[in-house]
Amino acid sequence: MNFRRVFSCRTIARRTAILALVVCGWLTLLSAETKTSAGEDIYKSHCVVCHGADGTGKTTLGQQLKASDLHGKEVQSLTDAQLKQVISEGKNNMPAFRGQVTEAEIDDLVKYIRTFGTAKNKTKK
Repeated sequence: MNFRRVFSCRTIARRTAILALVVCGWLTLLSAETKTSAGEDIYKSHCVVCHGADGTGKTTLGQQLKASDLHGKEVQSLTDAQLKQVISEGKNNMPAFRGQVTEAEIDDLVKYIRTFGTAKNKTKK
């Protein structure tokens, strides 16, 4: 009887551990799908007014200021260093964001801006 009780407890413990691992893995995947990137959050708070949520620059203010289409070759062909410079110092009608965002946030923005180029390439295929 004791042998069965120990065996049953071990079996239950193993099954519980496996179930816990499966649930943790599932929750991790679920949270990764809904989590936004740091660059996306910064973009939404500083850039979306002119460039729009889709990055095309077709907002009212974006059209008035002739905001660049972030999907376009003009933006996507810039190096990361050039993009960082434009974000930091501004260009044409785009204001400088130095002092409003950190260097790390600018790096995150550049990574996020690159996703507009890949999104356009995926839709072309």
